[in-house]
Amino acid sequence: MENMEHLGQLDQQIAELQSRRQAILDSQRALALQEVKNLIRRFEFSAQELGTTQKTKPQAVVREARYANPANTAQTWAGGKGKRPGWVRQHLENGGQLEDLLIKR
Repeated sequence: MENMEHLGQLDQQIAELQSRRQAILDSQRALALQEVKNLIRRFEFSAQELGTTQKTKPQAVVREARYANPANTAQTWAGGKGKRPGWVRQHLENGGQLEDLLIKR
C-alpha cells in the first residue's frame, strides 16, 4: 500500500508541474502575441501579407430559371442539376411533359 500512496503523491506532483508549465506557456504566448501585434502596427502589414486572409468558398452559380409552375409562377426551377421540385415531379407523373413547364421568353 505504501507504493500506492507514493504513486498518488507523484500524480499530484505531475499535475502541479503541468499546471505551472501551462501557466508559463500562457504567459510567454501573451507576450509574444503583444510583440507580434506591435510589429504588425509598426510595419503596417496587411492580412494578405501575413497570409491570414480567409479563403472563401466559391459562391454557388445561380442559374436562370427555365421552368415555372403553371399553378404558381413564383415557383421556378433552372433544371438540370439536383432533385426535381415536387411540382415538376407531380406534373410529369400526371402525364405532362417537361416542355409544358418551359418559361416562354
